[in-house]
Amino acid sequence: MAEGLIKISPSGISSLLECPRCLWMQYNEAIKRPRGIFPSLPDGMDNVFKKYFDEFREQGGLPPEIEGKVDGKLFPDLKKLNQWRNFDFGRGGIRTTVPEFNMVVAGAIDDLLVAPDGRYIPFDFKTRGYPTKEDTHEHYRCQLDLYALLFEKNGMPVSDHGYLLFFWPETYSLGMANFKTNLIRMDVSPSRGFTILDKAYRIITSSKPESHKECEYCLYRGA
Repeated sequence: MAEGLIKISPSGISSLLECPRCLWMQYNEAIKRPRGIFPSLPDGMDNVFKKYFDEFREQGGLPPEIEGKVDGKLFPDLKKLNQWRNFDFGRGGIRTTVPEFNMVVAGAIDDLLVAPDGRYIPFDFKTRGYPTKEDTHEHYRCQLDLYALLFEKNGMPVSDHGYLLFFWPETYSLGMANFKTNLIRMDVSPSRGFTILDKAYRIITSSKPESHKECEYCLYRGA
């Protein structure tokens, strides 16, 4: 059984929930999935897109990629937003404690919208190498629900929906890369986020699960 405070990040927990054994081993035996070589290009592009959005934030407008497609404006406080963008478990990011599960949940957001009624709308960038598929956005539902829970726990009324903005390269010419975008609106739910934490807690504090037959990491360890 895991000892001490359980640290959960919205971006990391969703993939671990695919395999209860991997989740259990990370928190009870400190055995993480092999990371391999981490591609830095997506992070670099995310930073470029953040700066691009910040230019419009300073002008009080919206980028053309989302103009007329969202029901809100960019969160105006760039200093506060940058605190939420920069994260590790020791500082920064947006975080909350969940005493019911002895957890601290913390993560970094890409951007944030404010609806006309004052509620906050989670907004996240996703950089890909190819166009989105019909269900691509579903892989990030857990992440958005946990962001919604974080806002709610921090006394920030959250909207019932959030947005994912997907970018992928389409053409390259004369030193200029052209990107296509796809904006996806998704319903978000703090209560679903709480259910995700409940599920993770039950796995982490239970006995060690059996290997997952469809988990490549479990198959690798077994081999």
